[in-house]
Amino acid sequence: MISSYLIRNKRIFALKLRGKMKIKPNDRLLDWEKRLMPFRGIIIFVTVVIVTHFTWRLFILTGVENQEYGEALVENGSVPISASLKEKVWICLGVGEIDRKNRDNQYISLLNKNLTSYFIPWAERTAAVNFWVVNTLCRQRLFFMDDIVSKKGNAYHTVLSYDKLHGPAINIIWGCTGVKQLYIFFFVILFSQGIWWKRLIYFFMGSLVLLFFNVLRISTVILAMKPYPGSFELLHDLVFKYLFYGIIFLLWILWEEKRIKYNFKKIVE
Repeated sequence: MISSYLIRNKRIFALKLRGKMKIKPNDRLLDWEKRLMPFRGIIIFVTVVIVTHFTWRLFILTGVENQEYGEALVENGSVPISASLKEKVWICLGVGEIDRKNRDNQYISLLNKNLTSYFIPWAERTAAVNFWVVNTLCRQRLFFMDDIVSKKGNAYHTVLSYDKLHGPAINIIWGCTGVKQLYIFFFVILFSQGIWWKRLIYFFMGSLVLLFFNVLRISTVILAMKPYPGSFELLHDLVFKYLFYGIIFLLWILWEEKRIKYNFKKIVE
């Protein structure tokens, strides 16, 4: 079947070159659909990742984003295009103007609804787990900088450091919990093919893998900061950021492979 399809396409291509055959628009569209069929799953995966990423950026507001907004306003004297677009969308949805006053690193809101209190316990547990990993498993002395944080009026137990007095320190905020990656992974599995309850089970199993990788990611960054304090930006903003998406892609590949093998076995039987 595949060989005959390739031969037919080869003949059609040769006739087009000679100008002896005219392809109708519908036939041309069908031909492209057949060519893209093997890549259908990957196209859907990439589309879902891009859409979920931009919807998150559009509807979620964070304190870090407000900090960047203020810095851009001071340096350039103008509002970033993305911030202006977000504000217009929120106004069109009837939410009102964006609250730019809160610049706390832990701050997160959905359409101006403050969700910080829901994420603080998650961030604190993430900090506690990484504190245990670095201290107990890796045998590196690490401290919670609660006293310094309290002076700033912030009672969160999320700041870790090797030296209470001189740092460097790392603050575990909502973005360090892996919630955005879980959100993206949820929609990747939601738009995948398969029985719904099997997809649900696989989502929970995959979430455990992502949470484990998140702990590994943060612990590695903390360990690297001791001998190389300047490695934070490289590891946090570049290496592990894209590795996280690579893990999501591998989990999706495993699901697709399992589903295809099951369908093939069912057809053979």
